[in-house]
Amino acid sequence: MAASEFDVIIVGAGSAGATLAARLSEDASRSVLLLEYGLNYRSEQAPPEMASIDPYPLEGADYPPPPGVEMGPYHHSGLMARRTPAQPPTFLLRGRGTGGSSAVNGLFAIRPTVEDLDGWAAAGARGWSYGEVLPMLRRMETDLDYGAEAYHGDAGPIPISRPAGPDFLPVDEAFREASLAAGHPWAPDHNAPHAVGLSPYAFNGRYGRRYSTNDAYLEPARGRPNLTIQGETVVDKVLFENGRAVGVSALAGGELTQYRAQTVVLSAGAVHSPAILLRSGVGPAADLRALGIDVVSDRPAGAGVQDHPLISLVIRLQPGAHGQKPGSRHGRYCIRYGLGLTAEPADGMLCLLSHAAAADVAEIFGWLNRTMSQGRISLASTDPREHPVVEQDLLSDPRDMSRMLAMIGDIVELSRHPALARVITSAHLAPGPRDPDGLPLLDRDVSEAELTEYVLANLYDAAHISGSNRMGAADDPGSVVDQEGRVLGVDGLRVADASIFPWVPSANTHLSSVLVGEKIADLMRGGGA
Repeated sequence: MAASEFDVIIVGAGSAGATLAARLSEDASRSVLLLEYGLNYRSEQAPPEMASIDPYPLEGADYPPPPGVEMGPYHHSGLMARRTPAQPPTFLLRGRGTGGSSAVNGLFAIRPTVEDLDGWAAAGARGWSYGEVLPMLRRMETDLDYGAEAYHGDAGPIPISRPAGPDFLPVDEAFREASLAAGHPWAPDHNAPHAVGLSPYAFNGRYGRRYSTNDAYLEPARGRPNLTIQGETVVDKVLFENGRAVGVSALAGGELTQYRAQTVVLSAGAVHSPAILLRSGVGPAADLRALGIDVVSDRPAGAGVQDHPLISLVIRLQPGAHGQKPGSRHGRYCIRYGLGLTAEPADGMLCLLSHAAAADVAEIFGWLNRTMSQGRISLASTDPREHPVVEQDLLSDPRDMSRMLAMIGDIVELSRHPALARVITSAHLAPGPRDPDGLPLLDRDVSEAELTEYVLANLYDAAHISGSNRMGAADDPGSVVDQEGRVLGVDGLRVADASIFPWVPSANTHLSSVLVGEKIADLMRGGGA
């Protein structure tokens, strides 16, 4: 095999891609090339704010940043998304560099639910049921609190911790008291099967340190001679010969370069993997032809985009309620509960978020799980240096809007419980692009029409964008890849990242993406390339 040829090329070193590269390179006979858009850096080279378990310094007081403000080399600065048609496009949080979004996210380590996984399998993603993937969920973690349980792992690369007594602030304890009084059951481990209720929010870290997939998976694998990691490489398209992927073309060091392999796997994330497919000729035929792209496979790449629509109540606190300690985490409790309008028992999520930079500010934020609304990713041009157009269309399905209004009512009611009311001086629905002051919800009642209009103009997302290359049965016209991540209509090409989720899971998406890396690695090792 020539030096420029590999058994496998993986595009993207994020939650799934880093996992996949590490697992595949365990086979010394398999050569793996991992190409990353951003920097390729060692764990010890990560800046302190990235290594910390407190994600706030990565965001700062002006997050999301104003238009034109750069977020630094570890984010995709300039990547924008329109949340609803009532909003202008604003910054979309996505990680860049080895570790991807797992190096810059909120670190919350929450699994997809049993209902998610069993539902995926029933919808055409055979082999992805909870029982079938549980060995992989266990293999990827060391749960420091519940590792002895049959549904947890105690020897995997990702350490899972939970906050303990000294970590909780007075406002956290007020949130706990109000939540339990509101009827939410205590659920000490939200990653236990069918768990709902109030839980300490688990995170991927320990001893005050974040563990991204760069730390957990790539760092132990870097000495392998069969693994090559190359950063600052912008992949343009997949190369095909006679309907089979044979490599990729990419911009590296300002030069357009080709890399060849027997198998190509796109793990560039739910925004950039569909963009690469579209530039490669895999996508809606009419859209491709309009851009002068030859059609290789007419599949709906870029369609079906989902995220968790998110809104928050910003609360001003009484002196002493925050008690913020340097380096403490900003999220310690979450509530998973059912809004009663879907089959998912945890279709709502609430969390208390404390602000490290402002001792008198916190938020109660909520998002919708099991969303029905779908958006779209399309190409702005065929230039790989130009980010795609992201139209999320959050709450476009009336069922989602109905649940969002119900959730806002739940948040307001929770904040009015005496335990929280004692520490709150004022509360406003979170400001957004259209209203920097927010909408007061404790000072006065608002009409449903007024609230609906405000939500559409100021809604945000949970940075859990998913589903843009949906996985399903080969005869399903909505599928882009089959249950093994193989792109339909071509050979030698797979996708392994959050873009293949049949729907956005009822959880933060990091562990679900790591699961994709583990699962696709198993499939590739068991069935060849």
